[in-house]
Amino acid sequence: MVVGFQKVSKTSTIIMSHEQDALMKIIELGGKVVEGVQVGRGNAGDTAVGDAFSYLFQKEFPNSKVQFMQSRKIFTKQDVDEINKADVLFLAGGGLFLYDTFRNDVSDWQWGISPELIEMIKIPIVVYALGYNKFRGQREFKKCFNDTINKLVEKSVFFSLRNSGSIRSIRRHIDFQLRDKVQLNFCPTLLLREKFQFHKSKTKSVAFVLGGDRIMNRHKNLETFVQHIQTFVDYLKKQGYETILINHLHDYWIARYVKFDRFIELFDRPSEYIYEVYSEIDTVISDRGHGQMVPFSCGCKILSPVSHDKLNWFLEDIELEEFGIEESDEELSNKLISKFNKLHEIDWPQIHAAKMAKISKTNHDNMIMLKSKLRKTISL
Repeated sequence: MVVGFQKVSKTSTIIMSHEQDALMKIIELGGKVVEGVQVGRGNAGDTAVGDAFSYLFQKEFPNSKVQFMQSRKIFTKQDVDEINKADVLFLAGGGLFLYDTFRNDVSDWQWGISPELIEMIKIPIVVYALGYNKFRGQREFKKCFNDTINKLVEKSVFFSLRNSGSIRSIRRHIDFQLRDKVQLNFCPTLLLREKFQFHKSKTKSVAFVLGGDRIMNRHKNLETFVQHIQTFVDYLKKQGYETILINHLHDYWIARYVKFDRFIELFDRPSEYIYEVYSEIDTVISDRGHGQMVPFSCGCKILSPVSHDKLNWFLEDIELEEFGIEESDEELSNKLISKFNKLHEIDWPQIHAAKMAKISKTNHDNMIMLKSKLRKTISL
């Protein structure tokens, strides 16, 4: 049973027991939330992130009240006053360390807050499984980014990123004495499947999730990339595999050039449907972060044409780096074929079970530590 929190009186300490439910007020801060209402839908990965946090709060802090707050605005003293009415602030996942989705000169990332205002936050701050999402070739973050992140790490009771590569990247922006505070905590989308309990189907199917947004950031030579995918799809069809194109967000673009057997729409669909779809697919080829993680959690074999460092970073953490291939590799199609065949030669169910056990244990151990810290720091 989940350890909980209970308010007893204004001057009392927090009682934590196996019998008591959590009665905290949590502010969930993120870039894809509807202010005050709920987590928004859209990009299938963002939908999964929002629902994964809702599931996390229900499981770990039952009966808590969650208030949603949009991070993509310039915060004021009034916003901080609103935050301070709650018991704990969660920065709730996603690749918030990216400047081009919310350009501002206050923080240069997706939470528009100054170090001075972060200092004024009086409740515990939990940074939970964020991602360093800057694309290759994009400019460096401005100085205000370093200032804001330093203050955020300093103030947080728990500061975690979703892969080791993000940890290495963010540590370059913070003071040396703070670097050990940055911990690995896997994206909670990797554990949302347990809510739905779909059984893994055995099918001869290969799905493609190839990002169509920021397409020039993803591909040095789009025409060559398309040719490699065409060659790979042709190979799969000759081997008797059904080829499926899946849309998370703007991902039908490649259908203009490559013919797939069928299409599946996951944009603006509920998480239960997203996880059900992936539970029925054998292998997923994706250059999207959640196009890796969600299928992997469902038991899919994954193969990644790499155009963003986060793809390699996840594979590194689960010790499957060999199944990432640079999208600019001149031998991309041949290597996709070779690695695809290797995926079908190894004992994938056993490997997958071991990796998922590692992910689950990491996050479980972190939650125990986080609850211990909240017990010591929240005064109600």
